[in-house]
Amino acid sequence: MALQKTKNSAEIRKYAFFAEESKKSLLAPFQALAKFTSVAGLIAMVFEIRHFTQFQNDKWMGPWIYGNRLSAILIAFILLIFSYTKFGKKHPVVLVHILLLAIVSSFGLMIYLIPETIIFNSQLISLIIFVAALFLSWDVANQIIVAIYYNLVFAVSILMSTREIFIMPNMVESVVLVITISVLAIVASYINYKLRHEAVIKNFEISISEKKYRTLVENSAEGIFQFNSEGRFLTVNPTLVKLLGFSAEDEIKNFSLKKDLFKRSGDWELLNKLLEKQGKVRNYRVPFLKKDGNEITVRMNVRINDDDENVQNIYEGSLHDITQQVHAEVEKQKALDALRLEKMKADTLAKKAQQESHFKTKFLASMSHEVRTPMNSVMGFLTLIENDLFESKEELKGFSRDARLAAESLLDIINSILDISKVEAGKMELDEVGFDVRHEVNKALSIIGQSVKTKGLSLESHLDETIPETIYGDPTRFRQILINLLNNAIKFTDYGKVVVEIKTKAKDSNFIELLVTISDTGAGIPSDKLNLLFEPFTQIKGKKSAKEGSGLGLMIVKEFVRLMNGDIKVESKVGFGSKFIFTLKMKLYPSNFTHVEEGGESKHLEESLEIQDQNAHKKIIEEVKKKRLLLVEDNPISQNLEAKILREVGYEVEAVSSGIEAIECVKTGSFNLVLMDVEMTEMDGITATQKIRELPAPYSKIPIIAVTARSSMKDRERCLNSGMDDYIAKPINIHFLKITIDQWLNAKHQ
Repeated sequence: MALQKTKNSAEIRKYAFFAEESKKSLLAPFQALAKFTSVAGLIAMVFEIRHFTQFQNDKWMGPWIYGNRLSAILIAFILLIFSYTKFGKKHPVVLVHILLLAIVSSFGLMIYLIPETIIFNSQLISLIIFVAALFLSWDVANQIIVAIYYNLVFAVSILMSTREIFIMPNMVESVVLVITISVLAIVASYINYKLRHEAVIKNFEISISEKKYRTLVENSAEGIFQFNSEGRFLTVNPTLVKLLGFSAEDEIKNFSLKKDLFKRSGDWELLNKLLEKQGKVRNYRVPFLKKDGNEITVRMNVRINDDDENVQNIYEGSLHDITQQVHAEVEKQKALDALRLEKMKADTLAKKAQQESHFKTKFLASMSHEVRTPMNSVMGFLTLIENDLFESKEELKGFSRDARLAAESLLDIINSILDISKVEAGKMELDEVGFDVRHEVNKALSIIGQSVKTKGLSLESHLDETIPETIYGDPTRFRQILINLLNNAIKFTDYGKVVVEIKTKAKDSNFIELLVTISDTGAGIPSDKLNLLFEPFTQIKGKKSAKEGSGLGLMIVKEFVRLMNGDIKVESKVGFGSKFIFTLKMKLYPSNFTHVEEGGESKHLEESLEIQDQNAHKKIIEEVKKKRLLLVEDNPISQNLEAKILREVGYEVEAVSSGIEAIECVKTGSFNLVLMDVEMTEMDGITATQKIRELPAPYSKIPIIAVTARSSMKDRERCLNSGMDDYIAKPINIHFLKITIDQWLNAKHQ
């Protein structure tokens, strides 16, 4: 049904178009016919002038003859003028009928007035009617109407004439001619109508097709164009004009593709080569410059227009702005690259995690052995002592010494494990105090000296004289780096020497960078194992040696070096030894470190041990023996041990098990110093200290020293910030403990 309506609508549009075109095409032939009629009327008057002489004296005939011809000419002229008016353009069919009726009536009246002119008039009117049928663009119905009143007027003229007209020669032929011409005119009009109808309908369809094409081109989302071999646009659609930033079609035609629009001249040359070789180019991506100079990326489809009428090469095609698409593709590629990189990282991390898991499994097995061995010694010797299984006092001391050494070895392993946990958690921290590099090197050499003597090795040290006496950093970690690397060198060196060399690599007004080298003449490390040395939980074992590391020392060294803004590397050759080279960056001046309030001496125990005068120390001991200490410790075993040690070195000690008891004891005013455990269940040492500091003087001024198993810089700061005066880490070194207590008792006494 919808299809039928569409067809009917199309037919109606065609008919309306044909009717409108018929009106337009009828006007010009009518004007030509009007002119022809005027000329023909004049010719007829000239031809008939010889008959006018006999009617010149006739008052009736003369005016009618002249008036008839002049009326026809005048009517034709008036109608010609009307054809140029709005009415005439709108109703040309009416003008044609009036004109033809006037012509036919004029000739009919002449036949009536002058019967002997029937042949001439019939032939002339027949010619006019036939010519009108050929050239007038109207339908057959109008031509039939013309034939009717043409024959009707001709018949009336004959019938109303005198009888002589019927006996005139060629009378019958004239009638037959008129009738024949009428029929032929209708046939000619029909043929003309059909041909004209086909032509008009074809033109209508062509115009519709052209309109569709024009609409398609003008409304296309892509820019459509034609350009010549010089790169000048010949045809463009509005989209292309707008796409390239122009305001009018004429404006863009003044620009050259080659010079103004193609960003790179090489792209234009490549396009021409491809067109010359292939005849067309599809999806050609190229950067363009718009009128304002902004860059866009376009996709071109171009082909050669091979129309034979073209005297020069014409190229045509389309152009589409794909700038956003290109940006999206770039972003997509970046995202894919990022995902690919993340996947690679994830794969690497997964592989590393698997490897570390494997290493950790081996590490735990190794640590089990490392921990159980000294623990076995500690428990064994203590069992022997507990059961009195010793023969002399010297053997008892030997058991105690060996148990202590095994415990120290176990403590070293525990400290290393704790350092590893801090490294993995990212919580490793460094102190910043003043120290002498030479002194720390001597300490490290002293600690590993016995191992060197046992293996019969030579130990050398070379320090640059330009290194200042005091620099600022973490001496404990610095010494730990040296000890770890020296122990590693000694472990894998059976003969020869171990050398420590420290130089100044760089120095400015605030910092000094040290270059440290520790070399040995040991077995060396295979080149394929060098990259595994500093990996976590990795143990390197030679093919010909059963020796292997715990997998902790070098990792800790690397982390400490990194924290000191340095770097470490290793050079080694199998059979010739190894060389560990690292850099450290230290400060030349302090930024933030703690002093004793009045004395101005460092609180660090080892510094205090070195700077105190021995005679002064003995005097202090005598003065403080009468002082009473308050020991706050909730663990019974630790409480008994610490109280026993303090009493043995001359102090009077009273022990309590909670912070609440400690506060009450301080209120009595009978104690000179408090040793405060930090971690307690009922009230911790931090809270107890804060409450003691809130007491009125002099109770709030009592020295308080923290005793805790926590040993990080943050724990130290936490204790000092709570009001404690000093800090001692477990396990307790009796010498350090005594020095610290004596220092604070002496400070209070003074």
